[in-house]
Amino acid sequence: MLRYFILLIALVAGGGAAWIASQETADDRPVADVQKAPPPIEVTAVLVATRDVQRGDELTDGAIRWQPWPAEAVPAGFIDRATRPAAFQDLLGKYASRSISAGEPIAEQALTADPGGFLAAMLTPGKRAVGIRATPQSTAGGFILPNDRVDVLHTASRGRDDEEVRSRTILKGVRVLAIDQTTQDTQDSQSGTVLGKTATLELTEAQAEAVTAAEATGTLSLSLRPMSEAPGEPSLEVVETPKTIRINRGGTVEEVVIN
Repeated sequence: MLRYFILLIALVAGGGAAWIASQETADDRPVADVQKAPPPIEVTAVLVATRDVQRGDELTDGAIRWQPWPAEAVPAGFIDRATRPAAFQDLLGKYASRSISAGEPIAEQALTADPGGFLAAMLTPGKRAVGIRATPQSTAGGFILPNDRVDVLHTASRGRDDEEVRSRTILKGVRVLAIDQTTQDTQDSQSGTVLGKTATLELTEAQAEAVTAAEATGTLSLSLRPMSEAPGEPSLEVVETPKTIRINRGGTVEEVVIN
């Protein structure tokens, strides 16, 4: 009887020691680092082209679609379904004023309701399209293309004997809209040049007046600016105080402002 009693005490003591050891081991184990799941990203959709759309093409049901896009990263100018849910139907039947690549988000300024109003659709709000006479010599040998940025140089004679000639920059950073009636980047894919008799520039109203007056008193040339430079806003360069001269033409007196 005593033997069984001693065996029972030994079993109880052994079980207690094993339980204490297991608790100490459990406390020593590292606690797993529980991280909270990041909040879900809010997603909207922007309108993109499903295929290449050429300038003048009509937007059809198969040409555009909604593309998922992070709501916080929708750039200005993109057509967002959250703010314009009916844009898909509203834009069907409009025409592309420039080429749009497949997968490219569609901006409203790249579309026009009139298939013939490409140039007006390309104009930045508040700007004017002004054409000036152009030659290969005055357009960097024809290498100035639509959408390039240029400086406008004015060359004129000074004095009655026309022996003194000066040339100066009157505008900087001007956008070229077209050469003749070409609004694409190139006309000749092999040479990459556009030769024309007229260059159309995008100008403010004041700049348009200055260019028109300058062309009436001399010749204009375009100087190509590097593509790597930020476009910025074109600036009107004032070199000296404008002068007003009077011209008598057959008894009619005209006043011309010369910078």
